Amino acid sequence: MHLKALTLRGFKSFASATTLRFEPGITCVVGPNGSGKSNVVDALSWVMGEQGAKSLRGGKMEDVIFAGTTGRPPLGRAEVSLTIDNSDGALPIEYAEVTITRIMFRNGGSEYQINGDTCRLLDIQELLSDSGIGREMHVIVGQGQLDSVLHADPMGRRAFIEEAAGVLKHRKRKEKALRKLDAMQANLARVQDLTDELRRQLKPLGRQAAVARRAAVIQADLRDARLRLLADDLVRLREALKAEVADEAALKERKEAAERELRKALQREALLEDEVRQLTPRLQRAQQTWYELSQLAERVRGTISLADARVKSATSAPPRNGAAATPRTWSARPPASASRRPSWKRPWRRPNAPWRTRSRTAPSWSVP
Repeated sequence: MHLKALTLRGFKSFASATTLRFEPGITCVVGPNGSGKSNVVDALSWVMGEQGAKSLRGGKMEDVIFAGTTGRPPLGRAEVSLTIDNSDGALPIEYAEVTITRIMFRNGGSEYQINGDTCRLLDIQELLSDSGIGREMHVIVGQGQLDSVLHADPMGRRAFIEEAAGVLKHRKRKEKALRKLDAMQANLARVQDLTDELRRQLKPLGRQAAVARRAAVIQADLRDARLRLLADDLVRLREALKAEVADEAALKERKEAAERELRKALQREALLEDEVRQLTPRLQRAQQTWYELSQLAERVRGTISLADARVKSATSAPPRNGAAATPRTWSARPPASASRRPSWKRPWRRPNAPWRTRSRTAPSWSVP
């Protein structure tokens, strides 16, 4: 396994995309002071997961992004890709060539990729842990690091020896396992507290459960009683509905009979109105005839009364003084006015005489 290529885009002084290809053997990067040789080493450490800005010779992590020059504006992100030849299968991944990429944005966000697929920093660390390389492995010796190794105390030398011997991977796994054990212990303590609390609440909860069961039974009985009442109401309402339907049918029949009678009465009324319209002229003519006959009867009665009076006067006795009766001449013409009529008494007539009454009231006519 060996490093095959390193591509830098916007990392520190590498504004344009720059690719460094490493062939098997010894590869050297030669250049004057300030040409960016140390930036290549920082890029290797950064792409493998370095999180300390001071280790990268900066004040903050955003300083790794190209800051711009007088002739070129600053960039918004820095990207470094490291390609590793894995033809011997040293890395636990089923690829003959592995490309690790890290992207840093100016807003502080970062992204890790393995062969173009987004992943976590932990995935990259676990991938490189078995290969002997990584950000904490002493495969990258920077400026001043030899001096720190030579002047380290016994504990520091032990740390360097453990890292060089590959103990770092197991120490990380141990720390991770210890963290998980601590978290599990905290969870167990929490579960124990919850168990104790629930155990204290068992008796009240038991009483509440008994009350709840009793309430459930009562609710079931109440529901059954309500259903029975509703069934009774349903039967009663159905019977009432049947009675109402029967009454409605009877009323409908009566209504139809009344309508038939009404139509007959209206037809009879129309016939009677037609008959009345036909008999009205006859009635008017009869009334006119009756008026004329009444006037004629009145004249006849006056004439008869005058004739009776004259007959009576003619047949009366002569005067007692012996004087000769002077003959009088009578006229059969009726008086000119009622004031000149004689005031003698009306002669006797039959009670059932048709000319007895002088009422001129028009007779009443009944039309069948």
